[in-house]
Amino acid sequence: MEWAYRIECIDRRAGLAQVALGRALPGRASGTAIIAQMMALGTRVDSCSMHISALGAAAHLVDDALLVHDAVLALDSPGGVAVVLVIMHARSGTRPPWHGAEAERLVAEVDARGRLVTLREHERAIACYVRPAVDPAIVEYTRAEYGVWWEALAALTDVLRGRLEGYEVCGPAAEREPWAGDASIA
Repeated sequence: MEWAYRIECIDRRAGLAQVALGRALPGRASGTAIIAQMMALGTRVDSCSMHISALGAAAHLVDDALLVHDAVLALDSPGGVAVVLVIMHARSGTRPPWHGAEAERLVAEVDARGRLVTLREHERAIACYVRPAVDPAIVEYTRAEYGVWWEALAALTDVLRGRLEGYEVCGPAAEREPWAGDASIA
């Protein structure tokens, strides 16, 4: 994935080819398309004039990269989340963030001065209030997003294995649930 999107920039090349073939006009995208493009690329993209786009579109498109791009675009996920996650992380050479077991530990509540917030009985502290180190909803969300990304890579492995001429598809190098074996809770 990283080769196709970070090195070959196949998503950009495929878009330029559409311009050269007359199937798309540069700078004529809907608001939704612009937002989706920003999410996929992780940055705002300046549009340029037709003649400059056409010059770039004449570049040779690598067949293997096009197969990869077509397979990514065919991923089935609600709202196209898998497509965005795969392209975004392939272009940046990263993995989606996730929270390890450390996020599941409880921490003592403290007041503005850094003192423990305690439960008192007869003027004596008998317990302190605790809260999760990280909001459980954030932990659940980041792990779910990581899971969508990982499952998309696994699905792409099945689709692309044996179809690429210059590359061998080996599947995700990342663990499926890296937080599962984390024993960092003290």
